[in-house]
Amino acid sequence: MGTLARILLLATILLAYAHIVVLLDAKDMWWDESLSLQRAEEDPVDLVRGVLWITDGITAFPTIDQHPFFSFLVQGGLIRVAGNSVFVLRYVPAMAATLLAPLVWALGRWLQRRDLAVPTAGQWAAFLVAIHPFLLWYGQEARPYAVWAMLAVLSTYLLLRATEDAKLHRGFAAGFVAAELMFVTSHYYAVFLVPIHALLIFLWLARRSLLQALGLAIGLLAVATAVGLYAVWTIFSQGGGQNFPSVDLGILAPDLLNAFSLGLSVELPPVWMIDLLFGVVALVGAAWGLRSWRAIQRGGWVLPAAVLLPIASVLLLNVFQPLYMNARHLSLLVGPFTLLLGMGLALMWTRRRWVAIVILLIMLSAIFYSTVNYYTQEDYAKDDYTRLGEYMQGRIMPGDVVLYYPPSSWRIFDYYLRMEPVHAAVKAGAPLAVYGVPLLNGTMDDTKVWLQELGRRYRRIWVVKSGTHPYFDLEGEVEAWLRDNFLQVRDALFFSHSSLRAQLYLPEIPVFEALPATVQHPVTAEFGNLLRLAGYDADPPVARDLPSPVRLYWQVIEKPQRRYKYIWSLAEQLPDGQLRHLATVEREPYEGDIPTIYWDPGKTIMEYTEFPPAAAAAPAAPSNQLFYTLQVYDAETLEKLPLTSVEGGTTAPDGVTVLFHWEEHTARQ
Repeated sequence: MGTLARILLLATILLAYAHIVVLLDAKDMWWDESLSLQRAEEDPVDLVRGVLWITDGITAFPTIDQHPFFSFLVQGGLIRVAGNSVFVLRYVPAMAATLLAPLVWALGRWLQRRDLAVPTAGQWAAFLVAIHPFLLWYGQEARPYAVWAMLAVLSTYLLLRATEDAKLHRGFAAGFVAAELMFVTSHYYAVFLVPIHALLIFLWLARRSLLQALGLAIGLLAVATAVGLYAVWTIFSQGGGQNFPSVDLGILAPDLLNAFSLGLSVELPPVWMIDLLFGVVALVGAAWGLRSWRAIQRGGWVLPAAVLLPIASVLLLNVFQPLYMNARHLSLLVGPFTLLLGMGLALMWTRRRWVAIVILLIMLSAIFYSTVNYYTQEDYAKDDYTRLGEYMQGRIMPGDVVLYYPPSSWRIFDYYLRMEPVHAAVKAGAPLAVYGVPLLNGTMDDTKVWLQELGRRYRRIWVVKSGTHPYFDLEGEVEAWLRDNFLQVRDALFFSHSSLRAQLYLPEIPVFEALPATVQHPVTAEFGNLLRLAGYDADPPVARDLPSPVRLYWQVIEKPQRRYKYIWSLAEQLPDGQLRHLATVEREPYEGDIPTIYWDPGKTIMEYTEFPPAAAAAPAAPSNQLFYTLQVYDAETLEKLPLTSVEGGTTAPDGVTVLFHWEEHTARQ
């Protein structure tokens, strides 16, 4: 290989790497990727066995994952040395997608040496791999599909090199054995390619001994059959495949052609003519490899067979059990198909260069369109767990229970909600809990009885819901029961392709006919002869990194016509008399879910407020006096209401701030 070719190869590898790794963690994980994280975090024995644990916080039971172990084993090793960030978790498929570029380059050169492809076929194929939208999608997803696609090409290439001469190339043969083992332990559908490998070995051995060739080929096919049967048992004994639709060639062929041409970030109807163009170019490449009996004997059949045999296998098995959901289940085709594209483009380049240029420009424009869609269109975005986590940050406090709905999503919720402080507080004995719902061990009626008990034990119930895996409660009975029996005061919806939301329920309606006698600090602070703070409870901090519960008891003197907000702070008084605010909550009551315009005179409305963690409230000097302060202002005009009456506190010089002495109230607790 000349210097220019080496430079081009390096440039192609760098392009492939940048194409995948830039913005690798820009999108959140989706639920399937959290299963990869779970697999990678398991101990080596459970990882290899495919054990995934589901827990509701009370009961835990193991399930068996539907994928073999190799890619998760590599991910597990990597996260143990580099952490479990999204970037690190996705780095393994990203590297696999990158390595596919030099592999198709190498396989293209092998085809060229055997006169099965014209010069530059491998370079064209490598370039297309480097910018491929399908590989962008699955190179940036922490699942085994890109690894599987890369190993399909690697194992085939090593076998072709090992058997290209009469004498076995032992180094390539050893590499093939290792690659084949990695291949079949990355995805069970690898068995669809094993018959081609068996045929290659048979054809090579048949030159020496037909009996040995038959024996080894039959042995390989027997192993492939055993792996296939194990795969069927693993997948379908766990309930997998039940949502796979039945397909025929009229469905499968357009879907695969679109995926391996322009990826998943385009809709088929508008681009089917371009997909067809890709298909014609690939057919030109396949025809060149099959142009004569001599070419077929030299291996021209391998790439077409590597594309057609898995498709035929899926269609055949579809008679008994559908095996196909989308193109990721046949991602082993992307390498051979792209090589055929490269062969077709290279042939056109040597015969009708202007035709090749026109076709290439159309292809590149369509690939660019698909790539832009991938990054900019909501239809191709993943669920916004980051926003969910940001929303929940600082909202979970002692006295709350958090319900993961369904329990199978516990790992992705834990990951994005950053629940370490909550779990630490639970272990330390704080009045907090985290469970999954519905209960794994019991009927739906048992779950409802248990929810009623939670309502007696906790002040607030957070439900963090994802609809990605709804099979634990297909009828939505949990949500229906909560709505019927508790008061829903929050329903925050986040972008998703199912239903990603955070809901807050109160077991008791927070409205009283009079100020409860149990209020720790009955006070009076009237603002503008409109709103009155009649008392507050400020629980002492019980968890350093979690908010402290504050309950404010509001009354209205007359029916408000406007919405109001408030600022509740912990402040220290400096030696010069100025106040320095240590921690502040500023919001509309119940964050606008129960606004002041709905309040009635003669009622007391209790509001739960999450006050910032105690760690944030460190006074500059221990001798400084501490105060809770309160201001109320118009939510639209931002005009602050003047204090018109104060008892149990003092009015600040500005006339709009009331101060409640913190030390006295702490002593009374």
